[in-house]
Amino acid sequence: MKSSARVLIVEDKRIPAEFLKETLEKHGFTVLGICDRGSTAIDEACRLLPDIILMDIILKDNITGSEAALKISSKIDTKIIFLTAHADNEMVEYALDAGAVNYLIKPYKEKQILTALRLALNIKNDESKQEKKTTINLEGDFHYKLTEQRLYHQKTEVNLGLKSAKLIRYLCENIDKTISNEELSLYVYDELKETSTIRALISRLNKTLNYNIIINSNGIGYKIVSV
Repeated sequence: MKSSARVLIVEDKRIPAEFLKETLEKHGFTVLGICDRGSTAIDEACRLLPDIILMDIILKDNITGSEAALKISSKIDTKIIFLTAHADNEMVEYALDAGAVNYLIKPYKEKQILTALRLALNIKNDESKQEKKTTINLEGDFHYKLTEQRLYHQKTEVNLGLKSAKLIRYLCENIDKTISNEELSLYVYDELKETSTIRALISRLNKTLNYNIIINSNGIGYKIVSV
């Protein structure tokens, strides 16, 4: 994947930072710099205006990656991908609350890095497209709150597993649009999976919800429809 996107790396360990820099430059990305402190990351992000920031959660000063991400997102329009050694439901909520579009689990591989970047670059700034909506109304008395990244049935939040939450999130961010099996696989699993894997995940989710909220679109992918 060749890209002209501009990336700022925020990582407190030099060797992983250099690995990221080498990988990105090999694939045509422009690395604007490497920071190891939250305060520096905020200043550099506002000065350099990167397209993407790779943000470690633990940094060398008293500002965490989450805090830095929140401050950066309030000042400039950029995509933030968290770097973490742990992945659980709490971590996912932590990342989403800080405005991250994705996260990478250490030790990450080249393919995972490129997949995360590709997905981040494909995420559009949907404010005009969504008419600045914060809630998307769905069929079956469901609605999805974009700011919270949570699905509700009537007034009750629906408890979703990690993969299901990622799937719902991506489809709702691309509401009414058919997303290919390949793209969904890359986003949900960070790698290409058999079509049957995505199909099984969607089938289980629809069964859990007792409603076919995710529909097959002419055999080429899946979508969620707004009402």
